[in-house]
Amino acid sequence: MCPEPSTIGTPADGEEGTAIEVETEPDNDTFSNYASDVSETTSTTSSVRNYVYENGRRYHSYRAGQYLLPNDETEQDRLDMIHHVFSLTLNGDLCKTELNNPQSILDIGTGTGIWAMDIGDAYPSAEVIGTDLSPIQAEWVPPNVQFEVDDATLDWTFPKEKFDFIHARTLAGAIQDWPDLIRKCYIHCKPGGQIEVSEGRANFFCDDDTLDKGSKTWEWLSEFRRLSEPLGFDIAPKLPDILKAEGFENVELTQKHVPLGTWPKDAKLKEIGRVFRVQFLEMAIEAYSLALFTRFGKWTSEEVQVLLAMVRAELKTNKIHLYTYSAFVTGKKPLVKDRAGEDVVA
Repeated sequence: MCPEPSTIGTPADGEEGTAIEVETEPDNDTFSNYASDVSETTSTTSSVRNYVYENGRRYHSYRAGQYLLPNDETEQDRLDMIHHVFSLTLNGDLCKTELNNPQSILDIGTGTGIWAMDIGDAYPSAEVIGTDLSPIQAEWVPPNVQFEVDDATLDWTFPKEKFDFIHARTLAGAIQDWPDLIRKCYIHCKPGGQIEVSEGRANFFCDDDTLDKGSKTWEWLSEFRRLSEPLGFDIAPKLPDILKAEGFENVELTQKHVPLGTWPKDAKLKEIGRVFRVQFLEMAIEAYSLALFTRFGKWTSEEVQVLLAMVRAELKTNKIHLYTYSAFVTGKKPLVKDRAGEDVVA
């Protein structure tokens, strides 16, 4: 997960320009403060369905085994918190794309549906459709929002050129054939329509010597990277070329710093790091590790839990200065040309 020392701190494509400055004044960010952050999180409810249970976690019953992440209440809380992290990195915006009053919006892998509901509130005249493998969305939604249980990797039943904006977020590890998914997006996007694929990078970075190679955090990072790389978890850097190859234009990759902890000096990054650390240590690290380590590695569930407990203990100290990125890949489907070569909307 972490780059070797020779590449630590190397700027990534689309990365924010400067390294994160570390807070030099003690901020009293002790375990008790960390625990209070956890206690502030609220739970969500989900519909009761027939699901698959593994290692004490609940997983999708629809096309069981296709997706490595659970879908239980803890995972739903995590999805809502990571929605907040993405929003913080975008200064409160719902997406990086500059939208022009879209009237038909698709949210692929909608999860709890929180983004779809927010975008539906922001554009009340738009039709918003959210799709996911599990029906875990809220029952009370804006009147212009609807949810469907669907597998985006199969043939789509939507009309061609239906959507003004297609949004997909945190699908890494769930999609094996990204060119095929982006091809479907292109086919069902209107000429002049827009696409945004957002992912958290499946790599962590460290610009100083605070991460010891003998630490349990390093052990977890190394094992996670070894097992996740063949599954395409860190897809974000490859997405721009995939979008271009499938026909999208004006493709851009933007990456925003996401610290793990409150060690940055900058107040905004400190807040992002606070929220991200809670969702990561209390929710994400187990969600991403259990199925991955036990299905693809030679780990037992008990061995994974012991390792994660030691990693949490190290990272709660705020002494290891790790960060990752929220990556936003945006693009536009070309307009149709008339006989004179002028852009027209089909």
